[in-house]
Amino acid sequence: MSAHDRHLADYRQHPATVWCANPECGNHADGATVMFISEYGIGWLEPEECVCGGDWLDDKPDEEEDDD
Repeated sequence: MSAHDRHLADYRQHPATVWCANPECGNHADGATVMFISEYGIGWLEPEECVCGGDWLDDKPDEEEDDD
């Protein structure tokens, strides 16, 4: 893609911190840095899902409390 094509598509990318929706995954509590990419007004994350197969969350999940 040429620079002119990228300009016309309003292509952008930047790092984003996300958390895995799967509570069993290490990325659930620690988070991961992925790339947020947008083009023609549509945005997506690369990679699109966590290595555990779960969806990404934009906000850090709440700490779960132990009920003893």
